[in-house]
Amino acid sequence: MAIKRLFDSENLNAPPEALYERILFPSAPPDRPYAFVNMVSTVDGKVVLGARGGPSKGVGGPTDQLLLRRLERCADACLIGGGTLRAGPVIYPPDTPRYAVTGAGDVPLDNRFFRDAPGRAGVFAPAALPEARRQAISAAASLYIAGNAHVDPVEMMRILRQELGYLHVLCEGGPTLNDELFRLGLVDELFLTISPKIRGGGEAQTIVAGKGFPEREFAPLELISLYRDESEIYLRYRVRRG
Repeated sequence: MAIKRLFDSENLNAPPEALYERILFPSAPPDRPYAFVNMVSTVDGKVVLGARGGPSKGVGGPTDQLLLRRLERCADACLIGGGTLRAGPVIYPPDTPRYAVTGAGDVPLDNRFFRDAPGRAGVFAPAALPEARRQAISAAASLYIAGNAHVDPVEMMRILRQELGYLHVLCEGGPTLNDELFRLGLVDELFLTISPKIRGGGEAQTIVAGKGFPEREFAPLELISLYRDESEIYLRYRVRRG
């Protein structure tokens, strides 16, 4: 690992190799956690090298994996979508609170996401969740109802902040969950690794998919830092408000 600093507006005194070891995030608002998204993509924005809906394994290199773990340690809890959970094993440190988001309750309860952390795994689902799935999920994790027919991200974030007490939450995708959080103004920062690869393909998912913003609307970003390890790039952006 040979991380080099190209730009940093906040941490010029820290050595480059200590990137993301300790982050002093702004204070959380009263109604939700301060939320940051971490993703890795190819240069053309693709998040998987295999089939659509598969794992992101192989997109980033060893330094990206190291920075991923550092960002997880900077969070009070981690949040992922059900599709990301279905793509393969999701492994966190045993003491990391982790939450999955699902509309239909289709989450693999034998995934290490649940098995590695009895008492630290939770699932957000809507009130329309079938009773059989409620019982199955409740046997493996804490179940939180947010929304009626679909998970309401605003209510979900309120629960994370006001009922569970988390100040800083890391979201690790997938692209559809990222889309909902960005569109609703629930994301404060984006950490993005650009891997020196081209994937191509019109069907391959990008870091934000789903409905998207209305025409000519977008989430404006401000660059906070830019680092590299050989040809892999590590970007940190803050969402500009107003």
